[in-house]
Amino acid sequence: RKVLNAINEEYLDSGMYSAYLMKKYVDIYDFPKELKPKLVLLCLLKNIGCFYQNENIGNDLVKAAASSYTFLKHCSPFKDEAKPLLFYRSNYKEELEDEQYYYGMLITLIDKVGYYIYQGLSVKEISDNLNKNINKYHPYQVKTLVELLEEDYTIIEKLKSQNSLYIYEVSSFIQNVKYSDMELLGFLDTIIFSIEFHNDETLTHTITTANIAKELAKRARLSENQVESIYYAGLLHDMGKIKIPNKILTFPGKLSPEDMEIMRTHVSHSKDLLDGSFPYDIVNMAYRHHERLDGSGYPNKLIARDITTSERIIQISDVISSLYTKRSYKDSMNKEEIISQISYETELGKFDLRIANIFIKNYDEIMSVASECEQKTIDRYNMMQAEYNTIINSNILYKFFEV
Repeated sequence: RKVLNAINEEYLDSGMYSAYLMKKYVDIYDFPKELKPKLVLLCLLKNIGCFYQNENIGNDLVKAAASSYTFLKHCSPFKDEAKPLLFYRSNYKEELEDEQYYYGMLITLIDKVGYYIYQGLSVKEISDNLNKNINKYHPYQVKTLVELLEEDYTIIEKLKSQNSLYIYEVSSFIQNVKYSDMELLGFLDTIIFSIEFHNDETLTHTITTANIAKELAKRARLSENQVESIYYAGLLHDMGKIKIPNKILTFPGKLSPEDMEIMRTHVSHSKDLLDGSFPYDIVNMAYRHHERLDGSGYPNKLIARDITTSERIIQISDVISSLYTKRSYKDSMNKEEIISQISYETELGKFDLRIANIFIKNYDEIMSVASECEQKTIDRYNMMQAEYNTIINSNILYKFFEV
């Protein structure tokens, strides 16, 4: 929520309204236990496709639905369970009994009711408006949701008050679910791919940095837990760039001193976004990835004695990745150029000599792994785009949105 709100708080704040209503609804009515948090999360993330398709969607509801579905299918642990979002904001078709369609209709109804509450409507006014458009919504869902609002007056009170009580209630509900390691990694994917919404070059750099760091950590004989933390820090280290204007991120040349100062704030933004959601060591690795052993880095000009081995690995991996990947302001470097640059900066005392030597000695193996992982990420993104295009170019989904 913090990361996506940093891009555009409008989408997630409206999603939190819907998520709260869904949470109250599934608490009262008969839903499988494992399905409840998924429906709440789908409400929270229902507009996520608008982040990266905003200019292409306009008022096309099919494109909006398809973009959210395909993103969550390929870049989250939902996979095919994101299917209800294909029918988000579609119209009620009595003859259809598909379960995923039913849940999609429920998300659609709850979204509309959340909008009515935001406008200040009473329960009676909400009921009257819904019944005027009864052909648009599932009648049983309308009946039961209105009954819920009539029986529990605190729901509307909490949403109208604009305080954080309902946000806390939703967050606690989601956090108390027992997630598997694979599910948590899937949500980490959601965060990482969200970087691409803001700047597509950052995504490939992030994936490359994380995998270089992971390979260096393994060869430096760090513990399994340390290797894992270093990998996660590599994935998250540039999260703060979401807060940097794109014109600065993609500027094709040397930045002005003023713009460079703005660019440098991305490490503090990363810390702010990650604090409270990730362990201290991971946050610190991300925050300190531009520090250098000789004190020439930023933001705090730390020196060698202040910098852990894990942080040193992230620092050198970030630079290697920057040299290796093509950016708006530079071409990629070849093996000889990268090794030369890393050797030079190590001689100046910026990087850890042992770690630099591990990299140089194992260059081909390390960069082969990093390159393969980068390509898998690009392939996944392309699969997502291909499925999105298939859906919107087919007439099948459009029939659900016909009046």
